[in-house]
Amino acid sequence: MSFEHNKPSISDFGTDGMRDISARRAATISNMIDEAASEGISDTFARRAIARYGADNARHMRESMKEPDSFDEFRSLFGKDHNKNIFEMEVVENDQDKLSIDFHYCPYVEQWVKQGRSAEEIAHLCDITMEGDREFAKQFPGLTFELQGTIADGEPVCRLRFRRKQ
Repeated sequence: MSFEHNKPSISDFGTDGMRDISARRAATISNMIDEAASEGISDTFARRAIARYGADNARHMRESMKEPDSFDEFRSLFGKDHNKNIFEMEVVENDQDKLSIDFHYCPYVEQWVKQGRSAEEIAHLCDITMEGDREFAKQFPGLTFELQGTIADGEPVCRLRFRRKQ
């Protein structure tokens, strides 16, 4: 599998700097998992740690909200921070029941490619890293989350879909 479609189109000092931090985080994650495996430790620890990171991020977002269980407020806030440019996020659907966002670039995938990881390893590392997003979404009881494909799986974009629970 090739990842040539994972090329950034936004470049500025701040975004490039934040992408560098993201790439270093990706390298740290993969290197920690490799070291743990060399000691006979499964990657379950990484999944749990990254999930906790996602829950912490959700808690901070919920604390900033006037109505933490409001899907309307969630969709008005999600993706409006520094991550918008890092991942080149595009809102493709935003209504009272749905928030659909495509991520057009992933610095994690780029870093794992630079490390010489195989397509299978990259997909696996992405799945581990997405534990943060899955756990983040769980902290909002009024919504459901679905990941409909990732750059790491060879898709042209990562498709994150949030739905208001009926």
